[in-house]
Amino acid sequence: MNSTIQAFTVLIMLGLLISCTAREGEPTTERTVIDVRAIYDAENDKHLFKTETDTVPAGWTTFRFTNASPMVHFVFLDHLPGERTSEELLDEVSPIFQESADLIEEGKPEEGMAVFSKLPDWFTGLVFRGGPGYTSPGKSIETTLFLAPGNYVIECYVKNADGVYHWNLGMYKDLHVTSDTTDAQPPSDPTIEITVYGDSLDVQGEPTPGRHLVAVHYQEEDPGLIGNDVHVVQLDQGGTIEDVVKWMDFTSPGSLISTAEDPGPAPFLGGAHEMPKGNTAYFTLELEPGRYAWISEQPADRRLYRVFTVSGEGTAN
Repeated sequence: MNSTIQAFTVLIMLGLLISCTAREGEPTTERTVIDVRAIYDAENDKHLFKTETDTVPAGWTTFRFTNASPMVHFVFLDHLPGERTSEELLDEVSPIFQESADLIEEGKPEEGMAVFSKLPDWFTGLVFRGGPGYTSPGKSIETTLFLAPGNYVIECYVKNADGVYHWNLGMYKDLHVTSDTTDAQPPSDPTIEITVYGDSLDVQGEPTPGRHLVAVHYQEEDPGLIGNDVHVVQLDQGGTIEDVVKWMDFTSPGSLISTAEDPGPAPFLGGAHEMPKGNTAYFTLELEPGRYAWISEQPADRRLYRVFTVSGEGTAN
């Protein structure tokens, strides 16, 4: 009798072992979550990203971004070509962007734009792959997007008071995406959908009070150096839409500068940075009654924004 029980127990344990081994070899259906925290090291004047994750599988991935700094920040993803590294990006690309910004601050926009002709040939293979949008101090945002295998750099190009980009002050991280692919699916049932074209933002859905899932569909042809994206700004707790547009226009002196005393022209609630045509990104958004705008980070003369009002009636799903 005892031998029969022992044999039965062995069979059960063997079955469990085989089942667990099979599951270990199967792709997960859970989306990868990357927690990113923005902080400011005042003693060393460093802007930093804090994250425990530097390697993830390919597939649908959620970035949980918390801005614990007194300045505006975001998470922007550069998908590097081939085996390029963050060191090459910082050595060969970042100085050119900084030189351009310095010339623009001097009131020389044409010279500033001409500097980009010095970018290395391999830069044409770099792909901007989105990320959590402009987020004001103390706020959080979740942005979900699909990551293909390869080497990435996450960075922030908001500027300090001297016009220096945050990535030159320590705000960048390597992210390696392996060829292992999850079976995770994108978020479902967005309450608001925005389609990004070359000259417009097509918004579908009612921005009611409460929590929303916003889907951003990228359909812009040949975006050039800076493609269209979608960010959310609250207008009844800060400056005007004209102030916001000018602040976000990288071709204008004084743009993108954020300090502890003056973080920005109005509260930013997150969003989704640019991606290639055919992609979709999703971000969470909490709305209360008030006046807001969907806005794309473009030169002021393009006026690529949509102002909207959230009334006190109704709630989002």
